Amino acid sequence: MQGSFDKKYLLDEFEKVASDISKPLSIFIIGGGGLAFYGLKEATKDIDVVVQTPEELNVLKQTLMKLGYSTPGPNLITKAYREMQANEILENEDGFRWDIFVGQVCKALIFSEAMRSRSTEIYKKGFLTIFLASKEDIFFFKEVTEREADLDDMRLLAESGLNWDIIDQECQSQSALTGRLWENALYQKLIDLKEKHHIETPIEKVIRKRAEEKLIEITLIEEIKKGKNTVREISKAINEPEQFVRKALNRLATKGKIKIDKTRRPYKYQLV
Repeated sequence: MQGSFDKKYLLDEFEKVASDISKPLSIFIIGGGGLAFYGLKEATKDIDVVVQTPEELNVLKQTLMKLGYSTPGPNLITKAYREMQANEILENEDGFRWDIFVGQVCKALIFSEAMRSRSTEIYKKGFLTIFLASKEDIFFFKEVTEREADLDDMRLLAESGLNWDIIDQECQSQSALTGRLWENALYQKLIDLKEKHHIETPIEKVIRKRAEEKLIEITLIEEIKKGKNTVREISKAINEPEQFVRKALNRLATKGKIKIDKTRRPYKYQLV
């Protein structure tokens, strides 16, 4: 059974790790445990961290196991934890848990160079250096997790003051890096914040607009793949007005994702 652990407990665990490792190791705190270091909550049940390489994962894993940590039994790992797909989950006798990721979080979001540059060093001893991700990046990571406390953490972060432009920019960057529609996931979390905690965010409308545009673009590309290559054919297939479809197709052409054959009418739209 997991309890709650304060900042002092986390620092004591860092001390134990630092005293035992013999190779350089950099750890980035990306989850709700980081809120304790920002003074936004008193305690946490676990700590979510990122290391950069499998070798660093092995160094941290072996060190923690020497300190008495072990992998929790399947009955102790909830569905929400399993869906996070951490590379390692290790827990000690107190019930304190490390969720460790290598480079990518939940096999979805990449711990980007921009995220690393925004992180702040909070602990250094011997071979161990620990960095704390920015509040904006911790907020952004929360969009891929479904644990009950995650939305509460997002509320605390939002109430503390965030640079929403950074979150918007990272969302665009992650979509480009991973090829996934992160605007949709972020928008859903922003709506949850508004509905459950009455928090209005300044990027909600722009994130929604971009999500809708990207969704329709994905739909149009799929229709072109099926052989529908005129505005009328696509409009009929997706049940949207021709003017709307034409505007979205022109946007795709501007982005270089499709090309337009204007040698005769009706114009034909083709994949690049």
